[in-house]
Amino acid sequence: MSEETKNKVIGKINEIKTNIESFISEVNLNDLKSSFNLMVKDAQKDFNKIVEKDLQNVKKKLQKEREDIEKKAKKFLDGHRKELNALQVKLDQLIKKNSKLKAKKPAVKTAAPTTKKAVKKKVAKAAPKKGFTKKATSKKTV
Repeated sequence: MSEETKNKVIGKINEIKTNIESFISEVNLNDLKSSFNLMVKDAQKDFNKIVEKDLQNVKKKLQKEREDIEKKAKKFLDGHRKELNALQVKLDQLIKKNSKLKAKKPAVKTAAPTTKKAVKKKVAKAAPKKGFTKKATSKKTV
């Protein structure tokens, strides 16, 4: 690089340096803090608004799902209640029918129970089939 371009670059750097120093001296640090805090508070308010809006949407969806589930459960229970009522009616009919049958049968006197001896049948041993005879086993002594 030539000497002239070096001097131009150094001049520009010095100019930027003085601009930065003057900007820093002009800016009050307390004002900068307060403006930053204000920006953070505004951002927090906006965030809270968005979250609250989304929360309301989620609440509405959950309420709708809850109502749907309650309707389905009620429908399910009503169906089973109808089935149980029908079964109860059938059961009542059967009970009435059985009670009428028992009422119609005359009471039969039964004799006093007697004790019986158990009789065991004697079973004859079956003759072995031809060709299947038992062989006698003998012990040999040495």
